[in-house]
Amino acid sequence: MRSIFALLIALLLLAACAAEPPAATPSAPTDEEWTLVITDGDPGGNPGISVSEALTHGPTDDIVTVTGPLFVSADGTMLLCDAIAESFPPQCGGDRLEVTGLDLTTIELEEADGVRWAEAVVLVGSVE
Repeated sequence: MRSIFALLIALLLLAACAAEPPAATPSAPTDEEWTLVITDGDPGGNPGISVSEALTHGPTDDIVTVTGPLFVSADGTMLLCDAIAESFPPQCGGDRLEVTGLDLTTIELEEADGVRWAEAVVLVGSVE
């Protein structure tokens, strides 16, 4: 009887060890899409915060300076990203913010296979 009891406890311990760990907490809520609305402002040499930091900062009336690679899709949608995914053509990697109100004539973009991007862009705006 004791050996059955010991076996049962061992099986319970093994089952507990095999359970999947909890999923990582995302850096920003996944149910909301936030946008960086560009304002007239000069970053003044300020490198700004990352996209993930801007998402953590969340929507406020504050004006922030955000830095990251910028991607422009064929339909004109602009995304500021935390990283460039290793592919060709490159893709937006990591966290991302949609960008509105940006005059693209002020940004020097590279282009390949219909993808337009700039590697390091510093933008001033509000997260909404």
